[in-house]
Amino acid sequence: MANNDTYKRKHKYLDKQISNLEKHNSYNRTLISNLKKKKLKLKDKIISESRESARRAKYNENEYIKRALSMTA
Repeated sequence: MANNDTYKRKHKYLDKQISNLEKHNSYNRTLISNLKKKKLKLKDKIISESRESARRAKYNENEYIKRALSMTA
């Protein structure tokens, strides 16, 4: 979960940098474009980690149910 928070902080930081550059330094489109690509990669990591943690939680829940049912049988 700590990685996810780190990714979110980096994503927010990049967003602020992009906004600042677009307001005050619009001639450097290459830099802005590269920052936007980094931001998208971070967003993908955030989404994939949240999906992975949801998958793990579901797996753990199913394992718990299986064990509980096997104890009663």
